[in-house]
Amino acid sequence: MPETIALDFNRPMALFPLPGVVLLPHAVQALHIFEERYRQMIEHALASIEDGNLLSADPIAMASFAPGNSGTMSSEFEPALRPAVCVGKIVQHQRLADGRHNVLLQGVCRARIRKLLEPDTERLYRMALLEPLERVTEPPPSLPGVRSAIRSLLSGPRLGRLAAAPTVLEWIARKDVPTHALLELIGFTLIGDEGTRYRLLAEADALARAQLIRKELGHIDALVCKADEQAWKRWPKGMSWN
Repeated sequence: MPETIALDFNRPMALFPLPGVVLLPHAVQALHIFEERYRQMIEHALASIEDGNLLSADPIAMASFAPGNSGTMSSEFEPALRPAVCVGKIVQHQRLADGRHNVLLQGVCRARIRKLLEPDTERLYRMALLEPLERVTEPPPSLPGVRSAIRSLLSGPRLGRLAAAPTVLEWIARKDVPTHALLELIGFTLIGDEGTRYRLLAEADALARAQLIRKELGHIDALVCKADEQAWKRWPKGMSWN
């Protein structure tokens, strides 16, 4: 993100839960906003824009539903949310003629729900008081060896075949992409499992996140290896390994 983003954690922030989606800091999520309550959320966020600067719009925290909740409201209660969220800023916005919105939301930082504020007679969407999971005023952690280890994995004969591998290797080669940001982008791009990505979001320690990503990439590498062993050219005649 081109400029420093200041967040006021003393003010409630809008929550936007979306089934199957976990945003990470530095990553960008495309959103199509069509529900009435979330149209209102976007309108409220954009109302705070100053001097035409889109980044001055109010932040929106991407949340996810607790296991067993699909996101559908019951007659009495909203679905339960998982405590960790990713606070994001709108970096691109398109207002459609019928009142819908297309938005790009970029993750800024990870946070935890401290107090949930349910909708009221005027506000249709949930808000929450949040607390940051990391000390944003501290310098990024040193992560020696992480970059080279991930480069080795993605340059290998198996993970190198992933469609996103060339893009990630380009990020690794760029000196203007710090390692802590690189980990977030890798987690968002290569880790498709929602549960694992949520663990990355909820983990406040950057070194622990690095270890989790390396473990997950190793797991993917092992799965590809196993699949290669079952390639049809290696089957005994008329048989498969299944």
